[in-house]
Amino acid sequence: MRILIRAIAVACVLMVQVAPSVAQTQPRQQEVFTPIDQLPPQEQLPAAPLLVGAYAFVLLMLFGYLVMVSRRLTAIRTEVDRLDADVKRSGKG
Repeated sequence: MRILIRAIAVACVLMVQVAPSVAQTQPRQQEVFTPIDQLPPQEQLPAAPLLVGAYAFVLLMLFGYLVMVSRRLTAIRTEVDRLDADVKRSGKG
């Protein structure tokens, strides 16, 4: 916990020291609308790869969750079958 607090404190100090230099290097904010096809190539955001990456991440997480639930369900079924067999063997069922 102390390490986390120290890391946050160091990050805050660095942000305070770096913030003025970052503000000086950023370009002036645009005041009028410019269509994306008129922007220079370095300012265009590649949306397709980001979208595909986001969907792939979500699908991977969903698949992992389904595998985890399936394994747990199999373990529960096995335990229920074992308990059912124990009850039948003891003659109480």
